[in-house]
Formats: sequence, C-alpha cells, structure tokens
Amino acid sequence: MKKFKPSALTIAFLLGGMQLSVLPLLAQEAGQQTETNSPETEQTKAVTDIEVIEVKGFRRSLFEAINVKRYSDTVVEAVSADDMGALPDVSIADSITRLPGVTSVRTGGQSSELNIRGLSGSYVFATMNGRELVSNQGGRSVQFDQYPSELINSAQVYKSQKASLIEGGVAGTIELKTVNPLNNKEQHSFNAQLRGSYNDAADSHSDASAEGSRVSFSYQGKFLDDTLGVGLGYARLDQPKIATQFVNYQPRCGLLPYDGPAVTSETDCSGNAVEGGAKKYFVPTGFEVMSRGGQDLRDGYMGTFSYVPNQNFKVTTDLFYSKFDSESYDRGYRFDNWGSLIDGPNFDFSDAVLSGANNDVIVGGTYYGDRYNDNLAYPFPGARSPFGFHIMSDDATIDSDVLSAGTNFLWENENYTVSLDLSHSRGKSFSADGVISLAMFEDATSDFPVAYDNTMVRYELNGLNLPTIQLDPTTLANLASAGHMMPTSLEKYPNVEENEANGIKLDFKYVLDNEFLNSVEAGVRWAERTHDFDRRMYRYGLSSDFIARRDGKWVSTWDLTDPDNPVPTVTFPPYMLNSGDYSVMNLGGDFARYGNFIAVNNKDIEQKWLISQGINTTAGKSWENSWTFFESNLVTETTNSAYVQLNLDTTVAELPLTGNIGVRVVRSEQRSTGLLAAPVAGEGDCITDDEGVENCNYNRVEQGIDYTDALPSMNLNLQLSENDQLRFAAAKVMSRPEMPDMRVSGSWSFVDNPATGQTEANLNASTSPALKPFYATQYDLSYEHYFSETDGAIVFAVFYKDIESIVQQFTQEKFDFAGANIEVPAVDPVKQIPVVPGSYSAKFNNGEGGYLRGAEVAYTQTFSFLPGFWSGFGFSGNVSYTESELKNSFTAVAGAEAKTTPLPGLSKVVWTAALFYDYEDIFSTRVNVRYRDDYVGDQIAVGQNQQAFFLEEMIVDYQASYQFDENWQGVFSVNNLTDEPNISYFGEQYLTGTLQYFGRQYYLGVNAKF
Repeated sequence: MKKFKPSALTIAFLLGGMQLSVLPLLAQEAGQQTETNSPETEQTKAVTDIEVIEVKGFRRSLFEAINVKRYSDTVVEAVSADDMGALPDVSIADSITRLPGVTSVRTGGQSSELNIRGLSGSYVFATMNGRELVSNQGGRSVQFDQYPSELINSAQVYKSQKASLIEGGVAGTIELKTVNPLNNKEQHSFNAQLRGSYNDAADSHSDASAEGSRVSFSYQGKFLDDTLGVGLGYARLDQPKIATQFVNYQPRCGLLPYDGPAVTSETDCSGNAVEGGAKKYFVPTGFEVMSRGGQDLRDGYMGTFSYVPNQNFKVTTDLFYSKFDSESYDRGYRFDNWGSLIDGPNFDFSDAVLSGANNDVIVGGTYYGDRYNDNLAYPFPGARSPFGFHIMSDDATIDSDVLSAGTNFLWENENYTVSLDLSHSRGKSFSADGVISLAMFEDATSDFPVAYDNTMVRYELNGLNLPTIQLDPTTLANLASAGHMMPTSLEKYPNVEENEANGIKLDFKYVLDNEFLNSVEAGVRWAERTHDFDRRMYRYGLSSDFIARRDGKWVSTWDLTDPDNPVPTVTFPPYMLNSGDYSVMNLGGDFARYGNFIAVNNKDIEQKWLISQGINTTAGKSWENSWTFFESNLVTETTNSAYVQLNLDTTVAELPLTGNIGVRVVRSEQRSTGLLAAPVAGEGDCITDDEGVENCNYNRVEQGIDYTDALPSMNLNLQLSENDQLRFAAAKVMSRPEMPDMRVSGSWSFVDNPATGQTEANLNASTSPALKPFYATQYDLSYEHYFSETDGAIVFAVFYKDIESIVQQFTQEKFDFAGANIEVPAVDPVKQIPVVPGSYSAKFNNGEGGYLRGAEVAYTQTFSFLPGFWSGFGFSGNVSYTESELKNSFTAVAGAEAKTTPLPGLSKVVWTAALFYDYEDIFSTRVNVRYRDDYVGDQIAVGQNQQAFFLEEMIVDYQASYQFDENWQGVFSVNNLTDEPNISYFGEQYLTGTLQYFGRQYYLGVNAKF
C-alpha cells in the first residue's frame, strides 16, 4: 500500500531536536518495510548522507510540540521543554494556558485552574504519566499552580478521547509528563536554575516582602550499560503573595419612600404594580477595601527510576511531591448592612446618585452613623449599631500538598506488549480562615470603652474604576489610632480537605499484520477515589451576637433590675493594643486615597488577648453551629473499567488512513457518608460535639448509586500529502460530578397529596449522592498543514459537543429512594400517620442539554527563510471561538430580572500570541500575550460565593535569555507586564463587583547545564 514518508531533512530535525519517545510514532507513520531495529532502513540511509541539524531553545520546544500533535493518534495540543527545567513559567499552568482553547482562572494573580473550550476545571481530567491526579482542594478541579514547571518535561491536552485513555474529561484531559532518564542524550547531566524575583506592588503590603526566589536542581544519569536510568529533581519557589482589592457587595432590591430624583419603575421587586408612595430601588449593601499580603512557598520533588534488564522487560517508578504553603493575610476595612436602608435603617442617608434604565439603582450616597449624636452606642443595653463598620484582619493561609506515585511493569516483544501499572495520588489542604475584627471606640484606654458611631462616609461607584470613598476626618484618623481601634471579635472557620485516588491498570497490545489494522489493544482498570471534608469553628463569645461583637458589642447581657444603673453580667472584653502589637498600613498606589488603618498579627493577638487568660480557642464541632457536622462528609467512588481499541493502518483512495476505533465500558459505584435527619426526632444516632452537647436527632447514613456506561470512540487521520492531514474524531465522553456535590444532606417534610389521599415524605437537600455524570457526544474535525521549508504549521479545527444534561437544583417526583439506599420515614412524626415515599429536591442531571461548539485556528512559523537579521524572528499564536446553547441563569442583583448567560467560565473568544526572536543560539527574547473574553464566574465576598460578570483580560509576559557559553545562560522575565487587573460587575458595568490588582513580577537569574 502507498505510504508517505518524511523527508530526510525532517528526520534529521527529529533526530536532532525531538524526544526519543516520538520516534516510534514516526516509524509507524513512515511505514517501514523492515524491522525497526534493522540498521539498513531507508530512512537511516538517508540520514547518513546529511548533517544532523541541532535545533535549540524555544524553537526546539515549539518544534517538539508541533511534532507531538502531528504524529498523535488523537486531537492533541502540547508544550514541551528542550530539557528538564527549561520551561520558563512559575507553574505548568502558565505554560498550558497558551495552548489553543485553554484559559486559566487566576488565583492571587497566578494561573491555577484550567478551562478547556469553554468548560470549567471540574470537567477537565488530569493525569501524570498516565495516572489519575487528584486536587489538593476544590473537588475535581486540579490546581495546576501546585506543579513547578521545572519538574515537568512536557504537557499534553487531549481534546478527543480514545478508549485507552482513562475516562473523565468532557472538556479534555491534561497529561503531565516527567522526564525519562534513559532517553537523555548524555550519560550524566545536571541542570540548575537560580532566579531572584521582585514584585513592584509589595511595598504597601506589611505581610509581604517584595523580593523572592526560584531555585531548582535536576540530575539525569544512566548506569549499568544504559539499563538503569535515574532522574532526580527539586524546585523551590519563594515569592510574595500580593493582591490589592476593592469588593462591592451584591446590591439588594426593595421599596423606599426616598424623595429623590424621579424613578420610572412602577413595579416592586416581584414585578407587582406599585402606585404612589414608596418606589423600587436597588440599594448598596456594603463594601470592603483590602490588601492581601503574604508568602507563597512551594517545594517540589521528583524522582524517576527506570530499569531495563533486557530488551523485553522494563520497570519504571515515578514519584512527584509538592508542598505548597500559601501564607496569606487580608487587611483592610469593611462597611456592611447598608441594605437595612430598605427595612428601616438606624442611620441617615442623603445625596443619592442614581443610575440604570429606570433611574432606580443607587450607586452613590452619603451615610451617617449618628448624624445628630442622639443614639445609644455599643455596648449599652438597647444600643444598635447603625451599620457594620470595622477593620478586618483575615488569616487566609492555606497549607497544602500533593503526591503522585506509581510503578509500571512493561513486557514486550515483536508481537505484543503487556503493561501493569500501580498508582497512588493524594492531595491534602488545611485552610485557616481566621478573622479578627477591630471596632472603633471613643477611647480605647477607658475602663468602659464605648463604640464610636458618629461616622460619615461618602461612597460612589465609578463603574470599572476605583470608587469614591471619603470618610469624615475623625473616623479617618481613628482608623490608624491604637487609642481608638480595639480587637473585639475572633472567629475561626478552619477546614481540612483530603482527596485520594488509588488504581491498578492492566493493558495489552498485540501487533497485527494485515491491510487494515496494525494492532489491537485491550485493558482493565480498578480505581477508588475518596473525598474527605471536615469543617470546624470557634467564635469568641456567644454565637448569638458574634456579628454585633465585630462592631463593638462586648457586653452580651445586662442586669436591668435597676434601669438607672444597668450592670453588665456577661462580658467579652476587647483587647487594648500596646506598642508592638500593631502597625499602621496603607494600601498604596491608587488605593492610598482610602487612608491608613491599623494592622495586627492574628496569632500574636490571639495569644496575648485570649490564650494567655486560659481561654481555649481551639476550633471544633458544635451543635450550636450544626453546619460543622453537616458540611463534613466522606464520599467514595469506585470504578471498574475495561476497553478494546483497534488501531488502524490502511488506505482510502490510495491515501494513508490511521487512527483507532474502540469502546470503554465503566461500572461506577458512588457512596456518601454523612448525617441525615432521623425519621423520628430523638431516635437517631446520639452524637456528642466538642463542647459535650449530645444530639440524637440525626442518623449517620451511607447513600449512593451504581451505574454502567459504554463510551465508544473513534479517531481517524487521513494523510493528504507529506505535509497535509485531515483529522476526524467522535466519542461519547463523561465527567463525574464534583465530589462535594455528592454529599449526604437534607431534611424531611411531610405533605398531604389530595390526588392520592396519602401523606408523602419529601426529602429537601442541596447536594445528592444520586448525582450522575455530565455526558456529551463530541465531534472534532481539523485540517493540519506542516511547512516543509521552515519550522511550523497552520491548523484549522472545528468542534461540536452534544451535551445530554447539566446539573442544577430541581425536584424529582416519585424518586427511587431505595435505589439510592435512602431510608424513608414510616410515619409523619407530628401526625403519627403512615407516609409513602414522595419527591427528592436536590442537585440532579436535569435531562435538558444542548450544544457547545466552536472553531480554532493555530499558526506557528519560524521565519528562517528571511534574509539576515529577520531570519531570527518567529511567531506562534492561536485563536478560539466557542458558543453554547446551554445557558446559565442567575440573579446578579436580588430582586432584579435573572440574567441569562453562557455557562460559567465560558469566554467566547480566547487567543494567545508569542512573538520571538533568536540570534545565533546566543540571544533569545519573546513576548507572550494571553487574552480571554468576558465570562461569568464566582466572586467571593463576606464568605459567600456569588456569581458575577468578569471583564475581558489580557495578560502580557516577557522573557529573554543570553547564552554566555555552552554551560551558562542568563535569563530575565516579567510576568503580568501591564499589571492587568481582575474585574467583575453585577450585570451592568456601573455596578462594580471586584477590582483586584496583583502587581508585576520580575525575575533575573542564571541557568546552568553540565
């Protein structure tokens, strides 16, 4: 049969520049007629007559990535290092996000979660060396900033599925690869990197140092006549954590008798007609201005050992461990409870600034705490805070680590390959989430400090720019004075999350000799994954008034026997700050206008204020705050899968056709263990909290379902010419639900059904152990042209995903409780009459699907054909367009009409571009630009997730290197060159959500290679 063979020049490039692991693919494409270990193949003869061209640096990385795509049997994108430790980015997330259709979600200014083709990270499956990866936090979505780029040799993004790939990625599968030391060109090689860093926004952050560093070492060696390979690596990142932010809280709708500018709306917040009197307004609820400062400290370790005692047997063990401690403190002040303007406020309001189509959105005004100085202030009995106003010191530190380990046994000969793989992956995180609030007092040195409530603030939003915030002179001065600010409230909400996955995989491959198939593959896999989440809590003082304590209510109860002489009976005194207990800070930059304020060290104050007095501040579980029990849950997922895959090698109309056809069958069992209300109150499992309080109203139950899926797949590659090919792929794919969404939860209600005359027991929950995966049938078509006289390619691709259903909260009538192992109460506990199973309200696959479709163009070319100086230039870029029939509906502002938007995380237009220049393998420089269109996502404020619109963003990075000699290289880079902010808004751009700035990060250092 006719086969296109790569030219001798192409092979020379491959031998000189690409990874050895790609060569077997090339041999398959070339259709060798003799055995691959024969020294006299046609390709070998060609190469012996020409010079092998060594391609180095960034060009080589591009060339390797292009060839991974070119010779892959699936639709795939790749990033590749020319050597271990050569990727320039802080984490592998930054490298991957430059690939077509891939976007990142920035956490603290760094790329972390990755989205593919408009679907969020929960639909992205991640593997390392072919083994499942789990996240250290956040459910399914892997936090890719945990993985140092120095220890990852390459990454591939599979956009199409094949039967031999582990199921789980509707969006795609991201495969990280560590180095194979037996493929190293040298017998022994040692790489080292040392870089100092500087963040230009750190000066105003008392918890962060502007300077940081990156250090990495790696070694590869071959021993015992090249039968034993050893690869070792270590990478350390020490850099400041910087963010300066303004957060506007979600506005609230209500009727106001405000006599201001004309309001054209004639309805209330529910759409009912309103005549005269009060009118509908959307009012602010509060805001905060904050500095997040701290330190990111990441230590990564990699080890790989490969032993090949003979040509038929190979054992490889890989180990990857990363410990990421993100010390983070939020400092700033907060105003809240302005929404009470609707309910009858304890404060005065004037000079409203209105916006919106109906002139009914309040975007500005003046707020007076005690305008006429005639209100009682905390802590006096009967006093009420006019509105919430306090300094916050939030310990947002997260300590986490991930571990991935596995051993692979490989037996192979000319006709078959057998692979046995054992894997373990674990991720764990501890989130501190501790807050100290400082209230303002008239005199902090008084024996009986009284809260200062005569605050005035002028507040006005300026759209996507920083707002106007003007405090009265006394309040502004008090914020920075230890004579007026006192810690009054300590709250701690720590949580521990642990994810673990274990697997055993057995794969077979048998080589065939016929006109249609070159091999057949089959395999089985067993895997178990667990998600263990534990919540705890501590609050200083009574929980009944902890919110008021933030603003100065340090007396909880009074003896009012003598009304003229009230006596405090239950008190939780604030702490008077002494010299050395605090610092005065300013947010700096454009935020400097918002004034100075007190900043404290949480652990230091907790020790001096409470622990030193013998107060136990250990967080625990409490029935007074029962969510510490309900939100703690264990979810277990066990899967058994098997697949068969036929690998094609034939011709169609004398054109070579390769690819694969297969099916993967998966049996899934998911179980969730948690608390559910007992059918009879008081007759459940008796559980004692950490304060000794016993509760017998709940049962510890295990619920779950079993299901089986068949997932067919096909990948076809038609080679139109030596440099042109057409790909088509189709598959049914699945992504399992977020494990936190599979938790046990809910309470029973009993409703009479007139139609049947029976009383039904209905279960109302926010999560469900009966939640099934997200399914889609997807299609990919792409045309690829590879340039023959220069390095590069141009690729056109279209894709279509037919999604069966999405997950949302709704009620499923006549639910099969027995099938989910949910015990239904036998009687109504109040009426004491028999009941029958009814409905289940929870998160379900709603059965309503739709399409997600798009197009991608990628272009890479080095301009070596240009004369002289211009031959050093090159360009790599891509653009993706994605749209979806699936819609997301949410209320951006309470009481306003629901907004219909694309799926969360979907940006319609995404593009990346890199312009680079190389001069004689000595000097190299490049500018990288990443752009994503606006999208809908979660912004976090006051401990709550709330959806908002995020503005488009463009991230610009710059890198340069200079090769001093064969061993030493100098490097310089800048991340976020334009200090691009992260901006959100509530439906309309005049309703600001968040404005976050992270600063520019500079790196300067050297690389050494021996």
